[in-house]
Amino acid sequence: MTIAGAVSHWYFRGPNANPSPVLYSIGKLLKYHLGSVAKGSFLITLFKVPRLILTYLHAKMSARAEKGSDCAKCGLKCCICCFYCFEKFIRYLNHNAYTIITIERCHFCKAAAKAFSTIVNNALQVATINSVGDFILFLGKCIVTAVTGIVGLLLLKRNSDLHFFAVPTLVICIFSFFIAHCILSLYEMVVDSLFLCVCEDRNMNSGDGQWKNSRLAELGGHRADRVELEELQEKY
Repeated sequence: MTIAGAVSHWYFRGPNANPSPVLYSIGKLLKYHLGSVAKGSFLITLFKVPRLILTYLHAKMSARAEKGSDCAKCGLKCCICCFYCFEKFIRYLNHNAYTIITIERCHFCKAAAKAFSTIVNNALQVATINSVGDFILFLGKCIVTAVTGIVGLLLLKRNSDLHFFAVPTLVICIFSFFIAHCILSLYEMVVDSLFLCVCEDRNMNSGDGQWKNSRLAELGGHRADRVELEELQEKY
């Protein structure tokens, strides 16, 4: 919610905008949106707890001497998979709903419905941006991990008492990948929030919004639609 609020405040900033979008977003969150955050968290818990219970039952059933029915285990696996998919979907929808909440100051259910509608109406653009973004972010994680591993290996080789470098280097790479994942995941959320801001700006302001100057709009194909609309207006 804090990231979504900061991004939307920055995108729709006016002449009197707060110079610190993050602090502004935190203040608005604490003042107005704690209920929406609680509702989103409750929805995630609603799917996560049954999944954990079913996972525990499946582990117990597999550990028993009598393995039990294969049909029952297959049913448990299917239920676990379904709950996992629902949980991931709710997490993704929550983030987009939080962005809508910070833009329109509406309640959670209305924001979730609008976010879902926006995602469905721009499914191709969402898939394009997510695919390109995920690839770039994964590439960034790999580069950070490789550079950190090489630097760590060079530093370890300076220690004359150390003769085995594989395990320390592996530990360095694992930690660097984890840290890079945590940091770059923020960029992923920012990109998702920005794209939703572009879509909402386009819906609210039509051709007069800031979205027409956005690279995300160009990547999503919205700018091409605007050019075609302007050409039709000039023609007729």
